[in-house]
Amino acid sequence: MMKRLAQLTCLNLALILPLLTNAQEAGSAVPYRPTPAHMWEFGLHAGSAMSFGDIKPVANWGTGFHFRKAIDYVFSVRAEGFYGSLLQKDLVNGSSSSDIQTGSLQLVASINNLVWNSARHRRINLYAFAGGGLNRFEVTAQNVISPSLKSIAPKVQTHFDGGLGIAFRLSSRFNLGLESKALVIFGKDADLLDGVTREDDDVLGYGAVRLNFNLGNANTKAEPLYWVNPMDIIMQDITELKNRPSFDITDSDADGVIDLLDQDNATPLGVTVDTRGLPLDSDGDGIPNYQDDEPYFPVGGKNNPWQDGQPHQGSEEELMKRLEAESQNIVKGGGGITDWFLPNVHFNIDSYKIRYADYGTLASIAKVMKSNPSLKLVVTGFTDKTASDQYNLDLSFRRAKECIEHLVTVHGLPRSRFLLNYNGEDGPLVPSASSTLMNRRVEFRVAAPDDVEMENPVPVTKKGGKKSGF
Repeated sequence: MMKRLAQLTCLNLALILPLLTNAQEAGSAVPYRPTPAHMWEFGLHAGSAMSFGDIKPVANWGTGFHFRKAIDYVFSVRAEGFYGSLLQKDLVNGSSSSDIQTGSLQLVASINNLVWNSARHRRINLYAFAGGGLNRFEVTAQNVISPSLKSIAPKVQTHFDGGLGIAFRLSSRFNLGLESKALVIFGKDADLLDGVTREDDDVLGYGAVRLNFNLGNANTKAEPLYWVNPMDIIMQDITELKNRPSFDITDSDADGVIDLLDQDNATPLGVTVDTRGLPLDSDGDGIPNYQDDEPYFPVGGKNNPWQDGQPHQGSEEELMKRLEAESQNIVKGGGGITDWFLPNVHFNIDSYKIRYADYGTLASIAKVMKSNPSLKLVVTGFTDKTASDQYNLDLSFRRAKECIEHLVTVHGLPRSRFLLNYNGEDGPLVPSASSTLMNRRVEFRVAAPDDVEMENPVPVTKKGGKKSGF
């Protein structure tokens, strides 16, 4: 038995601890509850009550009610009220009647709920209980034979009561019980329950039938836990895990998006895709980047140098002359290639290290620059607003510098084709004073003739001022 209990305890810990850990990491997640919310029990009882003392008892009646609430799957607390009418009669002492009212608070132990099986609910609940409380009784002497028999004025005493019971589950709302208990009165008047003081203290015996009702919303609460198999919630979890479909991580086209989520399982090898597994189309012109001659400029757009929407058919030299003309046109307010869309690169908190997720973005920017040899870019770093102004200026400078160095060292572009700028926490994309990924970024744009590179800021190592950040 002990070995089996130890195994079950280990199983409980193995299943519950990871769930509790995940709940803590999630922060706002609802914590896992191994013990479900459960109902109260209200019961009515009636049966035979007798006093065992100096006069021979005669069976009479008793009745009462109780409220019961489970503490866990084995133990519960019960508050009980009882009223009984007792009769005593023999040829030595005479006869008497006693009225008694009691109030008890009892600890109940469901003995058979320690037995593990596959049933979700117990059909039978075998239990023992013990407790105590206050009682009030008075005795009326009716036929006095012995001078020891006297009427007793109302007395208030403490008592102990305990007993055994068995209940049968009729439905999720009702159960029927049979119970027997004994009540022992304490104090100097403990032997007066039958009206005679002679030998040992008197004992109240009570055997009853109980009809019990479960109180609560059955849609949100389980039955009282002494009816529920302690293994039920664990078995449900295990069954759910077994019935879950196996997680298939196959990625047929090797684009980094598994087939389960991939909307295009035939993407050519090496093509950059979005989170849906579809080839990137940065300018939204319906042509994927890997097939688009101008992946960051929508064909036919209002700022397109080729308003007819047709790709340039001339030589590369003619194309470069046309691009230079467009650049000159910018100075006069005419629009053009400086309106090209180039994607941003984002950074983790208080970091200027380029994330692996943005390597593809920088590769696409390098491809545009290699396709347009005369193109120069302004690279501007930004931060969010969760550190001091000076610290943020230095951090935004480092982010822009890191992107330029990556394009130079990894993709072989000349350093002279980049103008490094930094803006600190100014120019946020999201109007927020908290830590925001969208604001921790480096932007790229086509350089105009009057753009220049900014001087390096004074290095700052302490965040200072505002709350820790970036």
